[in-house]
Amino acid sequence: MSARKKNSNYYTELNRKAWNHAMPRHRKVMDEKWDAMLLKKDFIFQSREELKELREIGFINKDIAHLCCNNGIELLSLKKNGAGKCTGFDISDEAILDAEKRASKFGLDCRFIRTDVLDMEKSYHDKFDLVYITVGALAWIPDLGRLFRNASNILKAGGMIFIHEHHPFGDLFPYDGETEDPLRVKYPYFNDEVLESSEGIDYYGNTVYDSPVSYEFSYTISDLLNSLIENSFRIMKFNEYERDIALGHQELEKLDRKIPLSYILIGQKIPQP
Repeated sequence: MSARKKNSNYYTELNRKAWNHAMPRHRKVMDEKWDAMLLKKDFIFQSREELKELREIGFINKDIAHLCCNNGIELLSLKKNGAGKCTGFDISDEAILDAEKRASKFGLDCRFIRTDVLDMEKSYHDKFDLVYITVGALAWIPDLGRLFRNASNILKAGGMIFIHEHHPFGDLFPYDGETEDPLRVKYPYFNDEVLESSEGIDYYGNTVYDSPVSYEFSYTISDLLNSLIENSFRIMKFNEYERDIALGHQELEKLDRKIPLSYILIGQKIPQP
């Protein structure tokens, strides 16, 4: 653990290298499964709760920007189910390569851009109806303010932001396999340090390998809400769920102790005078 003292781009560039190292391992385990899913006419990657909220705000024929899109499977799912122009942004060269190949293979008109989402070009400003952020994205972002400033910039007036993420309250408890007692509070909720790791990011194959160093960041719900409000978003909805969408607290979820492990937040860009 180390204090947050370095420039944000220092962390994101090192995370790019770590993800490039991890993606071929994900590809080895998941490629055939993803392809089999996309072959199905009725394939929808989104969970029941997520799809319900997306339908309520309306994603059909809407232009969507998926920030930290990884291999694009979630965005491809929305495109397959009626979304308009879809563009995914991710820092990993290997993730974008996977997304582009799969979009081409299945004839889905999605564009994927390799970029740091903290440094997006002005050419994307005012282009999208919906900014989409999904599980596992925010932990890799060293500056929420810059992320949401860019999200606001690329949205059209009145555009929406949709975030489906793991709940930071769950981070108080041990991850699966760390201890015999999944209800023991092990980590602080308020944590302004950086988690440095070189253990690898192969959460599909669970292989052990020497990885380039990566950095993760902790945020509270107030961090999230305040960063959105400070960047011209009106909070429209905030729902909490007991389901562990990050797959790190499956044991905790099975105990059915009514602990929030995920959330959906919906906000709207406030028109500027």
